[in-house]
Amino acid sequence: MNNIASQANLMRFFQVQQFLNYEASLIDSWQLDTWLDLFTEDGSYFVPPTDVAADEADPTKHLYYIADNRGRLQERVIRLEKKTCHAEFPRSKVQHLVSNILLLGEDEQGRVLVSAAFLVYRTKNGHSDVFVGNYRYVLEERDGDLKIASKTCNLALDGLRPQAKISIIL
Repeated sequence: MNNIASQANLMRFFQVQQFLNYEASLIDSWQLDTWLDLFTEDGSYFVPPTDVAADEADPTKHLYYIADNRGRLQERVIRLEKKTCHAEFPRSKVQHLVSNILLLGEDEQGRVLVSAAFLVYRTKNGHSDVFVGNYRYVLEERDGDLKIASKTCNLALDGLRPQAKISIIL
């Protein structure tokens, strides 16, 4: 690999790393409207079931914990911001840790394929939950900025017990 290609790949990696860390900081600080703006108009957010292998999960064949298109994702954000959202009022305190970022290449449309490991701590009412797994992103560049075309959160858990619910953004 020549130096120019290496420098371009390194710059892309740092751009993606900065973007994923920025996304995590928006969720942690509960800036969900700004977080939603990171998605494309046709963006999607998925949390597949834990009893199906990540590479076999399909929202048309399996019952996902979350399978949101942009419209449903916007409704989720609106609902989480309301005081009547009992599961998240008062809000949970969350901390997202993102690591092991890998650029997997590009798809046929030139969008960047990314995987990353995550660890999400949530504390509420004296109880702490830990969510661990990996993200799969499809990112596209729009006017020099990255946007999320698709985000899939594959949980590395046997199930949701003892948490029993996902009322936060992973």
